[in-house]
Amino acid sequence: MSARVLIVDARSERSQALEQALREAGFDVVMTIGEQEDLYAAVEQLEPDAVLIDAASPSRDSLEHLGQLGKRYPRPMIMLTSQDSPELTRDAARAGVSAYVVESLMPPLMRSMIDVAIASFEQHNALREELTRTRRSMTERKAVDRAKTLLMERRRLSENNAYQYLRKLAMDRRMNMSELAEELINAADERRR
Repeated sequence: MSARVLIVDARSERSQALEQALREAGFDVVMTIGEQEDLYAAVEQLEPDAVLIDAASPSRDSLEHLGQLGKRYPRPMIMLTSQDSPELTRDAARAGVSAYVVESLMPPLMRSMIDVAIASFEQHNALREELTRTRRSMTERKAVDRAKTLLMERRRLSENNAYQYLRKLAMDRRMNMSELAEELINAADERRR
């Protein structure tokens, strides 16, 4: 199955050539919309695999708009432009643009550009999800450690016994240990007030 691409075209005179180059490269162009049309609605409705933005000179407003789109509907975004500027390239990358390409409609280049952008986006997204899981796991572990410390102080238990007590209590209440730990910590904080 070929990747589905949504084109955001600020230069309507080029849209047919761009669509043709993408199709020749083996992509399914789901729609071409103008720069002023509702990009959020199009992405939500069509669920493209990638968004290709064809802009002569991307403005800071349009880059900010793309950054918001990327946060709401994460997708690889490829910007095709005629302006070669290191500052614009950095701004585009900060906005979440996966690839910033200066003028080329050759199908082989389009194929590799979009494939690399999609692969890079997927890898970045997987790393972001792993980081989120790791942070959550560390937060949960800290809560369990803090709850163990509370039990060790209040009940005069060894670390192992405090852990076993938490584990058994969590099983009895059908909770995971981090939820129980948060509950114990909150109760202890309430008593201190």
